[in-house]
Amino acid sequence: MKTILKYESRIQENLIGLLLILIIATVARVDWLWILLLVDFILIAIFQYTINLIKFFQKSYKKTLSRKIYVFLSTYCLLMFLGLISFKVFDKDFSASFFNFCIWSLVIFPPILIIQSLIISYSDKKEIYEKPAI
Repeated sequence: MKTILKYESRIQENLIGLLLILIIATVARVDWLWILLLVDFILIAIFQYTINLIKFFQKSYKKTLSRKIYVFLSTYCLLMFLGLISFKVFDKDFSASFFNFCIWSLVIFPPILIIQSLIISYSDKKEIYEKPAI
C-alpha cells in the first residue's frame, strides 16, 4: 500500500496523459477511441477516488480543506452517477430539470476534480516523501 501511495502521482500523470492523447485522437475522428476514452476516464475516477479516500481516513495525511472539498464533491458526483444509472435500470421517470442538473454536474465537476486530486497528490508527495533530512 505504501508503494502505491508513494507513486500515485506518477500513476495519475500517466492516466491523465493518456486521457489527453485519447481526447486529441477522438477529435481527429477515430471512432473506436471513444470506448478507450470512457474506460480511461472511469479508471482515473476510480483510482483518484480510492486513493483520496484512503488518504482521508489515514492519520499520517493532513485533512486539508482541499482534501475535504475533493472527498465531498467526488462523493456527490459518484452518487449522481449511481442515481442516473439506477433510474435508467429501473425505468423510473424523473423530471427533466433533475436530469439536466445531474448531467451538468457530471460534466462540470470531473475535470475540476481530476486537477484538484493531482494537486493534492503533489502536495502530499512534497510533504511526506520529499522531506529534507535533518
